[in-house]
Amino acid sequence: MLQWSRIFTKTCMTKLQQAEALLPQLSEQEAISLFRRFFSRHKDKGRRIVRTSGVCGGRARLEGTRMPVWSLVYHRFLGFTDWEILYNFPTMTPGDLKNAWRYYEANKAEIDQDIRENNEDEQTA
Repeated sequence: MLQWSRIFTKTCMTKLQQAEALLPQLSEQEAISLFRRFFSRHKDKGRRIVRTSGVCGGRARLEGTRMPVWSLVYHRFLGFTDWEILYNFPTMTPGDLKNAWRYYEANKAEIDQDIRENNEDEQTA
């Protein structure tokens, strides 16, 4: 019976599905170690931060996405860890986050203003 279960699992589940099924069984430290090991294999420089008129209100965002830097920073203010942000936005990479954090450090007033404006928009809606 166990043999059939292994064959069934291997043929019906992709490797990604198998990995996702194992993640909840890992301790937080094991998960962090796994992700560090995985991402150290990839030389991820991340996407550039760009501004484009008509996209995300012209606010700073990750190139090729509609993910504004202020939104990532706000998630961090709310207490999300980098791992949680990456988990919730699967197309994002650690390099993307690193670039967003660097941009924020260099442009705090701009991003803080974007966050305030977004919160005001939500309160008036």
